[in-house]
Amino acid sequence: MPASDPKRTFCASRISFYTDSKYLKKYHIDIKSTAENDLKSRYLQIAEESPQNTARWYLDIIETIEKLDPLAELCPIASEGINTQRGTRHFILGNYRALYLINQLVVDVLHVRHGKMERKL
Repeated sequence: MPASDPKRTFCASRISFYTDSKYLKKYHIDIKSTAENDLKSRYLQIAEESPQNTARWYLDIIETIEKLDPLAELCPIASEGINTQRGTRHFILGNYRALYLINQLVVDVLHVRHGKMERKL
């Protein structure tokens, strides 16, 4: 398929893939309280450093997390999830990573972390 095909998209993890909706499942995105706490903590840090950017940062992160809907199975297992049977995956959001589990047709977002944070569950 040529690179100019509109059905191709650039994955946040720098992998191009086919995104025809008939091949991908639709998921409900559930942002767990642990991820909400991560977002709140980072929001408060950004508010201290650059208050004019906090709302835009938050909206961008939430909007990107919502893109997990058709992409959930395409993102790799996170290094934190390799030694567990949970199958924790990660989705790259610029300088951040969303750690999540797929539970049937629900994507449970467990954490949102800056890329420089220690990699643990």
